[in-house]
Amino acid sequence: MTKGILFAFLAFAFFAWGDALVKAIGHGLDPFEVTFFAYILPLLLSPVFMTRGDRVGDLLRWNRPWLMTVRLVFVAASTPLSVMSFRSLPFAEAFAMIFLMPSLVTLLAIVVLKEPVRWRRRLAVGAAFIGVLIVARPGFRELLPGHFAALGCAFSSAVVVVTGRMIGHSEKRFTLIGTVFLSTAVVSGLLMIPGFEWPTREQWILTVGFATTTFAAQALFTLAAAFAPADRVGAAQYSQILWALAIGAIFFDEWPDLLSLVGIVIVVGSGLFIFAREHARHPDPMPEPVPGEEPEVSSESLPEPRPEPGFRPPARP
Repeated sequence: MTKGILFAFLAFAFFAWGDALVKAIGHGLDPFEVTFFAYILPLLLSPVFMTRGDRVGDLLRWNRPWLMTVRLVFVAASTPLSVMSFRSLPFAEAFAMIFLMPSLVTLLAIVVLKEPVRWRRRLAVGAAFIGVLIVARPGFRELLPGHFAALGCAFSSAVVVVTGRMIGHSEKRFTLIGTVFLSTAVVSGLLMIPGFEWPTREQWILTVGFATTTFAAQALFTLAAAFAPADRVGAAQYSQILWALAIGAIFFDEWPDLLSLVGIVIVVGSGLFIFAREHARHPDPMPEPVPGEEPEVSSESLPEPRPEPGFRPPARP
């Protein structure tokens, strides 16, 4: 299990540095163009996730087409929205708002899945929203498009998580992972056409770096899910906020004020509490892998793309 947790921390470190590269690109490129080029490389390399019996055609062969369609629409929306938020908001602030996702999952579970939610989780959801209000402080400072993009990313990731629960084991692992890259690349590729500009040399370097970290993070997250229980893997995502604070301060001269830090602590603490309560209700034990055998990965433990930051994996599920 230690190996799986290590892979998880490495995965979320790659996700965080990928977001830093997005922020470094800035407003010079259309967010859909950044997303398109960032997901072409992972799409081309996605066959590495294939196991015995998988076919490339499984990317378009779905057992639950309506649920998969809804899932992929919101998957394709999450990364461009995160790009918009990271390049226009302080790094840690954007992460804090995206980390509202676990609370939104709880609300959607009540409405869509009709799951009973006790008062402790309800209080945690309320606390998370209060934390976001402390971070954004509407009425006391200007709300930027990045704030709404971050909230949109959190909501999209929450929908991905809920639809993933509904899909369960009905789809193959390769289908779930590969369609993330495929849908994001196709949708972003179409939407980038009106504002397309050929990247400069520096933008190419940063975009290729973003693509590389995206694929590496997804691969590491998949390995983590194979060797550690989902609750341990998912909790590691909150290490991203530490990366965000460090990267923002060192490379972008972003120093959050005291109120922002308080709001971040509230949001992260609420998310961790909700995550812990969720897995207490639905334990996901992970047997130790047998030496010489490839560990099995269930579809429910698979990572989602960036971020499902209640997963950033939802990624980055």
